[in-house]
Amino acid sequence: GRDSFLLTDKRILQIDVQGASGKRIEYFTILWPTVKAFSIESAGNVLDRDAELRIFTNLPDTPRDSPGAGAPRRARTRINIDFRKGRADIYAIQRFFADKVLGTDTVDPSASAVSMAGQVDSGSGNPFSWMGDDSRMVDAEAMDRQYKVNPPILQHCEKVEMAFKGRRDLVLMTSKRLLFVDIKGAFGLGKKVEFTSLPWTTVTAFGVKSAGSFMDKDSECLIWTDFDDIWYPPTEGEDSPPPPPIPRRSFIELDFQKDKVDLMAVHRYLSERCLRVEGGHK
Repeated sequence: GRDSFLLTDKRILQIDVQGASGKRIEYFTILWPTVKAFSIESAGNVLDRDAELRIFTNLPDTPRDSPGAGAPRRARTRINIDFRKGRADIYAIQRFFADKVLGTDTVDPSASAVSMAGQVDSGSGNPFSWMGDDSRMVDAEAMDRQYKVNPPILQHCEKVEMAFKGRRDLVLMTSKRLLFVDIKGAFGLGKKVEFTSLPWTTVTAFGVKSAGSFMDKDSECLIWTDFDDIWYPPTEGEDSPPPPPIPRRSFIELDFQKDKVDLMAVHRYLSERCLRVEGGHK
């Protein structure tokens, strides 16, 4: 394509060549402090060969922008950049973003983390939890070893402190971020994997909710972030009421298997990580 972007030590610079003649060019700068979160998605099979970088920002919209059905509330919250398979090292790009957004310093370990080190994952053991995609605690140290090498997602100065596994996806709570590992494709057999990183500095509120009665057997963790990722789905017809907006990464809800997650340990860990960040010390 005609467009390009540059990653410098101070900014992200997008160069947008416009018009049939290409004489009109827009140079758009995003400062690193504006980047609130980021994700990469690896390339898939022959039908989906592009890798993708997604940048989440807190940029406000211009006055002429107005959301409508089938559109996000803020047009520049998500900035997507596609890469041709084999033409870019998507994991090197992820590591560069991690260094710029998370920093390269070493963070003090958490005293509240429950790592489940050495524990063998026996699966959900419950068909209802499996169907509901409820997560269970797994060995965080094993996840730390894996995602420092294959694939190399984590920083060398970063450590996985708590880890949760659902039917096929993972949620990793590290010393620097909340990391979602989303395996795409039918039955989790696809080659595309999305890694979404939310620095602890983006978390503005959190809560946990214990399990209820027999019909409500999962516990929950609720997380709110400081960027507006709300999306308005399209209406089904002219006479249909508009569907409710979808918060996407502005609000995250994690379902836990009641008997395989220490919910209050999760709450203590989030308190330590988020209040520590808010307090401005490591």
